[in-house]
Amino acid sequence: MDSNNLGESFSHAIEGIIESIISERNLRVHFLIGLIVLSTTLFLPVPREDLLWLVFAVFFVIWSELINTMVEYMMNLYTQEYHPIVRIIKDVSAGVVLWAALFSVTVGIVVFGGLLFDWSLEVAKIFAIISTVVFPVFSIKRAVGNWKRKQ
Repeated sequence: MDSNNLGESFSHAIEGIIESIISERNLRVHFLIGLIVLSTTLFLPVPREDLLWLVFAVFFVIWSELINTMVEYMMNLYTQEYHPIVRIIKDVSAGVVLWAALFSVTVGIVVFGGLLFDWSLEVAKIFAIISTVVFPVFSIKRAVGNWKRKQ
């Protein structure tokens, strides 16, 4: 599996990405959305700095989804049976993807909201604040509810 050949190393990396795209529906969805977002920049006067943020956001979500796929495969290799720790690891890994997606939506609101809808930056600030507050509060509320049910 290891290779000192640079070409083989790239080949293995590409095979891993292709396998992930084939096997993971969410990764296909993220690639499609990323393609749409980046293609849209061809038709809008997106400033260089904003384009950089959009590219980073798209790549960040796809990177997160690839890491999530890797974690899920490793956990499936570890055990096929339900295990509470494995569930937590998989949930946290999926949470990383969700967090990356929220970041990307925030970037999209900043860039496209201003260009297409003349939104002020306040809209993106509010979305980011809500995302940052709502998810932890919802998570704590759910955890407390689960804990109370177990008592």
